[in-house]
Amino acid sequence: MICDIEMHNTPADGLQITPADGLQPPLSSNVIPKFRMEFNMAEKQITSEWTGIKGKIMAWGLSNPLMRRFEFLLIGDYMSTFLREVFHIIKDNQVILDVGAGSGYFSLAVAKKLSTGKVICLDLSEIMLQHLEHNAEKKSLRDRIQILRAEASSSGLEDESVDLVFSNFVFHELSNPETVLSEIFRVLKPRGWVIITDFKRDTLIGNLIGAFHREAHGPFRVNELDTLLAKVGLSSVKIRQGRQYIIGLGRK
Repeated sequence: MICDIEMHNTPADGLQITPADGLQPPLSSNVIPKFRMEFNMAEKQITSEWTGIKGKIMAWGLSNPLMRRFEFLLIGDYMSTFLREVFHIIKDNQVILDVGAGSGYFSLAVAKKLSTGKVICLDLSEIMLQHLEHNAEKKSLRDRIQILRAEASSSGLEDESVDLVFSNFVFHELSNPETVLSEIFRVLKPRGWVIITDFKRDTLIGNLIGAFHREAHGPFRVNELDTLLAKVGLSSVKIRQGRQYIIGLGRK
């Protein structure tokens, strides 16, 4: 069961990307080139906890249909709610940013709906992004995605270059979600949308997740997510709730 609450408010580090990398939105051609990325690691070393065997296991788990079905039983069918909101907003030629894309479970589902647009898949884990690229190639979606290894708080993307930004089950891991959301606001075009999905606080799963992320923000309450979205300047804020999850939407 999904509960809808509408609240109306007023309102990578060291990454070098050449102009050929296609960050000018939106694309008009039917073929999107594979995008090149260069990293100046001497300026600042960026790292991810998802490396080595741990990263490979997690990447496999995030892409495994059986694991996702088990999640749906525990948390609720967040995927259907998320996709319903996204598909109501997007057009097939738009530029979309997935913050914390992981192995591409959400990115590729959205990329399938695009024709001349693209999904920029941002993550800090090289292993996750390699897994994502492999999955995209298997599903013949490689020409609709751009791999971007960068920090969520410093993407390196142009101002107002993205039509829609989404992030799923990432914000509870952040120590300062407002900093990341401010970066999202910066790259978002006027009238563009933000969609944040995460665990809901004061639930069984939310309490368990919070116990493992004591140094981070942890799961969100309805009023916390609403306040966060409005604080950075988003308007038309809406909150969707499932059994153990919460989805917030806002427009620039």
